[in-house]
Amino acid sequence: MSLASDSQQVYAVLPHENPLVIECVNRTSGSYLVSNPSDPTVVAEFACANKIDYAFVNADEPLANGVTDALINAGIKTVGGTKEATRIEWDKIYAMKLMHRICPEYTPFYKIAHNKNQTRDILSEFESRNMQVVIKPQGLTGGKGVKVMPEHLLTYDDCAAYAEQLIDQINDDMSHDEKGVLFVEKLDGIEFTIMGLTDGKNLVMSPATYDYPYRFEGDCGPGTGGMGCFSDADAKLSFMTEKDLEDCRIIMQRVLDDMHFRSLGFTGVLNGGFFKTAHGIRFMEFNSRFGDPECLNVLSVLQTPLSDLLTRMWDGTMSENTVSFVKKASVNKYLVAKEYPSSSPQATDFEVDDEAMKKLGIVAYYASCIRTGKNRYQTLKKSRVVAFSVTSDTIQNASDMINDAVKLHVKGDLEYRADIGSDASLKKLRGLHVC
Repeated sequence: MSLASDSQQVYAVLPHENPLVIECVNRTSGSYLVSNPSDPTVVAEFACANKIDYAFVNADEPLANGVTDALINAGIKTVGGTKEATRIEWDKIYAMKLMHRICPEYTPFYKIAHNKNQTRDILSEFESRNMQVVIKPQGLTGGKGVKVMPEHLLTYDDCAAYAEQLIDQINDDMSHDEKGVLFVEKLDGIEFTIMGLTDGKNLVMSPATYDYPYRFEGDCGPGTGGMGCFSDADAKLSFMTEKDLEDCRIIMQRVLDDMHFRSLGFTGVLNGGFFKTAHGIRFMEFNSRFGDPECLNVLSVLQTPLSDLLTRMWDGTMSENTVSFVKKASVNKYLVAKEYPSSSPQATDFEVDDEAMKKLGIVAYYASCIRTGKNRYQTLKKSRVVAFSVTSDTIQNASDMINDAVKLHVKGDLEYRADIGSDASLKKLRGLHVC
């Protein structure tokens, strides 16, 4: 879908000259500012100076820093959670306690260590329950701070060492409740995501998505911000039932009802991470925004104009009847520098035949890069470079379309996961089917 129609003007505050955002701004005769989008004062002053009608705050750091609050206080109609509402993302301990209070039947076993003396006792309890562990640091980690047993931490001693390292890094400015490391039972099942589109009261669930967080093919290597993702033509994925879908709806609606009752001010996207297990749906985490790369799937099949969606989120007029999705499968894949998720020592030049991609129906979402000429780009030193997204009748066909297009129309020393949405990957997923 298009980020904006020609009847609207797009204005943006962005940390670097992102090619896609700048193209959208220029096409609509808008304006942009290269500055710190996480600075509430900078963003609010820019919005006021340009007499913005509606603002959309959708990145993790700006939300956590209170950019939404600053815009609303400046009189701008703003979609995006307030700082306190988006605590469900940046404070993992708070989120787990919230779930335990309002959705205990969907919440995994967990413990919190506030100091290093508690880590060994906590891990002994997990070991006595024959549970492997996921260790989650506080704050925003971009998908790279969470470590899982045994993929990243082979033994309980390794878990203790990592947890103690995290405790040493805890910010002294945090309150006691915020300080700590979260230990969560490793769930045996299939992980997936659902974006809940909301005006703060009403909820519309987008199609479920399946993410590939690991760096290399075959789900090997370190965790990343996401190497790619797929959604199916149906609202649910092949391993899900209608009850699974309804359980996810119950969880997200309870969270929204609780935040509304406490007047926390949440509009936009409640991004739910879940596991399908042998015992049903279990909660994993919340993001308070369009998650990346999953958002690319949602935007690819969203039939309702994004501008209409945002105004309804602000006006409180969202419903199942006002938001629609194309019944197509979607796949996206990120190209990254070889060093990713580590920073690159130097920039990499690459080329994309944008016109050829468009003719194939493939949308390029440029991320950590800048344009250096026609069809020529250069990577920045960290994060993912460019995602290619397409819809088709089947997941596998969409996957093959991207692989073929990258081989023909991209030049440069970048890497990606060709196995995302592939026949072999889908067969493996079916083999993990949880009854």
